[in-house]
Amino acid sequence: MFYALLSISLLVVHNSDAQNCCPEVEQIRRELQASVDPSWFVPFNGFQYKLTSEKHSWTDARSECQRMGADLASTGIRSFETRQIIWRRLTVGYAWAGLSDIESEGNYVWVDGVQGSYYWRSGEPNNAGGNEDCVNFAENGYLNDNECSFQHKGLCEKRI
Repeated sequence: MFYALLSISLLVVHNSDAQNCCPEVEQIRRELQASVDPSWFVPFNGFQYKLTSEKHSWTDARSECQRMGADLASTGIRSFETRQIIWRRLTVGYAWAGLSDIESEGNYVWVDGVQGSYYWRSGEPNNAGGNEDCVNFAENGYLNDNECSFQHKGLCEKRI
C-alpha cells in the first residue's frame, strides 16, 4: 500500500502523464489538484502547509491558521524529514509550530493532543528565563522553545 501511494504521489508531484499509466491515478491527480489551494505547499504527507501572512505571538498565529481552516502544524511535522523539506521549501526563518508546554512545564503537547517532541536544536528546550512555553522551528527544522509573545510567522497545516 505504501509503495502504491508513493508511486501515485510521484506521478502527481512530477505531473507525469498519468493517463498512460492508469485511469485511477489520473482521477486521483485531478481530485488532489482540485482540493489544494495553489498558495499552499503540499509535500504529499497528507497535509498542506502555509505560513501566516504576518508575524504574531504563538496564540495569534494559531488563530490566523484556524481562520484559514487549519491549525499550527503538528500531525504532519512530527517527522524530522518532513520538517526539513518544509523548512527548505518555505525558506522559513523562525516559525511557530503547534507544540507547547503551556499547560504543564516540560510536558510538551502538540495542538492535536499528542504528547512528546523530537529533534530539538542543540541545548533545547531550555526554558530560558523561565518563560519559554511555545515552540518554533529553528534552523533546518529543529525545534526551539521560545516565549509565546515573540513575533514569528506561524506554520499552518491542514489535511488534504
